[in-house]
Amino acid sequence: MRRAAIILVAFAAAALAQNLDLSALDKLAPKAKEVNTVTLDAGQIRAAINLMGMSESSDKDVQQMRSVLNGIHSLLVRNFEFAEKGQYPVDAVNAIRAQIAKTPGWTKIVESRDAEEHSEIYLLTQSDKVGGIAVISAEPKELTIVYINGSVNLSDLSKLHGEFGIPDIDVSGHENPKKD
Repeated sequence: MRRAAIILVAFAAAALAQNLDLSALDKLAPKAKEVNTVTLDAGQIRAAINLMGMSESSDKDVQQMRSVLNGIHSLLVRNFEFAEKGQYPVDAVNAIRAQIAKTPGWTKIVESRDAEEHSEIYLLTQSDKVGGIAVISAEPKELTIVYINGSVNLSDLSKLHGEFGIPDIDVSGHENPKKD
């Protein structure tokens, strides 16, 4: 009995460790000129699918979207746009990176850096399956964090562009042209 309880606690702790805590970013909102926040759990994602009429549609694109969203347990997006450079502390971004670094299974798969911008994509793998994706895009006047908890095929990420506030994510490491 005691061993079963220890195993159950270990599994519960592992499941909780997979969720990134983005609450440290909340303090950035008062400084930002624009804030976009998305926080959806599995039930809310299913409800959103139903509200968009996706549950009954036979349209190919809609069916693909349902397939992509089906494996997602939660979706968190935090986007902050600032009037001037340097209005958010690098420590806020480093706190997210530190959470990822101390959680087993995360691997950085893409990094793009220049003098002013730094973007990273991390992949959480569990038994050779994708268990989560984290995207950090830090620009001089904009910070975007996307965390998808659940099973997602990397090639399907582009299908989520524009949905639920998810930016265009390029897992190849090539920069996508910005669309105005």
